[in-house]
Amino acid sequence: MRKHKLLLTLAFMCLSAVYTFGQPQHFSTSLHATRAGKPWWYAASNGGFEVLTNVPMTHPNMGCTQCHGAKNADGVLNGSNYQPSCVDCHPSNSFFNPDSIKEAQCYSCHGRQAAEVSLGYTDVHRTAGKKCWDCHTTQDMHGNGTSYNNMFEYSINSGTAVDCASSGCHTTLPASHAGKDPHNGKLHCTSCHSKSVISCYNCHFESQVNSYKKRARAQIRDFVILVNRQKDNKVGIASFQSLTYQGKAFVAFGPYTPHTTVKSGARSCGDCHKNMGGTIAAIDEYNTSHVINFVKFNAADSNLIVKKGIVPMPADYKSTFKMDFLTYNGNTADTVLPSKNWSPIGKNTWDMHQMFYCSPLTKAQMAKIGMDTVLTSVNEIGGTISDYYLEQNYPNPFNPTTVIYYTVPELGNITLKVYDVTGKEVKTLIDGTVRPGQHSIQFNGEGLSSGVYFYTLKGNNFTQTRKMILAK
Repeated sequence: MRKHKLLLTLAFMCLSAVYTFGQPQHFSTSLHATRAGKPWWYAASNGGFEVLTNVPMTHPNMGCTQCHGAKNADGVLNGSNYQPSCVDCHPSNSFFNPDSIKEAQCYSCHGRQAAEVSLGYTDVHRTAGKKCWDCHTTQDMHGNGTSYNNMFEYSINSGTAVDCASSGCHTTLPASHAGKDPHNGKLHCTSCHSKSVISCYNCHFESQVNSYKKRARAQIRDFVILVNRQKDNKVGIASFQSLTYQGKAFVAFGPYTPHTTVKSGARSCGDCHKNMGGTIAAIDEYNTSHVINFVKFNAADSNLIVKKGIVPMPADYKSTFKMDFLTYNGNTADTVLPSKNWSPIGKNTWDMHQMFYCSPLTKAQMAKIGMDTVLTSVNEIGGTISDYYLEQNYPNPFNPTTVIYYTVPELGNITLKVYDVTGKEVKTLIDGTVRPGQHSIQFNGEGLSSGVYFYTLKGNNFTQTRKMILAK
């Protein structure tokens, strides 16, 4: 009888521990288990950097699918045959003891958060004694039974990833904000309350491929890129990753939540609004020259000049948002240390880019913060648009809808059609007269299979085709 009671007690304790500390039966679907973040955006099938490099994910020096810290929670070095498991974070002799988890294990993979701490940025949550798992709870870390491609998709689709409004802590605006929000809920908390974004600038992909070295030009900080978050359609913060390889440049933008939250000293109107007396370097440059030189390489001292403060991502960012791309001049096997042995590759625009789960500011939003905008209609500007132009659809990849943007210079007949990889027409979006100006149209891929499609704009001896990816 006593033995049975003991067994029941142990069983109850185990069940309680599983329920309380992670419901690990879902671990196989978690991002910690799948390591699907960087492999997902890198893949050629998603329009990633692989298109330019032709270096497959299976290359032995990629290491993308083996993403992990140097040691597991037992202090044992992770080898080449590493497989994700509980011991990544939990010491094997104390799986159910929350006090056994160390933030150092989190920081061993989450380098940006580790940098925020090492650089001395404070955060109200850390100041209050909060640990990573106080905010990133069970489903964040152990999965919820559904697999996600990356952390951005997870936070959009799962509804469980931590956010200010869904954390259980900030269910209502503070009393100081009540009835005083001039943005009417259209601005995410991070836009005002995050101090800075930190990023490693210009990763040297040759070092990765040839020598398995993660080498970037420098760590940059003290900027905040503003975009529209797809998750809730609020203005929020983005970060980026920039890379070069064999003279080709690539950058990926995505929504990001810095762990640099401040309560007092948050941004005021003048920190973002040029038209409210603010002095904002990015807006001043845009209004003067119609470009934002986000990162410039100073050849005189081989240093980077980075725009500080808020950096609005303009609606025409593809032609106006500039970054000097660099290459490392040393041996790819050199020890990774701060170095000025870098030089420009001769371009400040990318060969390819991704902007996923966010979009640039609209022209209306730009006008609200005092940015000069280019009007979209011939009638509005009293002049002419010089040529036809077909832009990349957004979002891309998409499921099941995306928006295609195009420009026509004159009143006339145009066609815009979608084709599959065999050249078969699957949809006619436009076939008729269109007024001059910039336009957009939605394409719905419902009923079509996943894969690559092409869309073609034709009008008055003009033809242009672009590729898009339907990923269900």
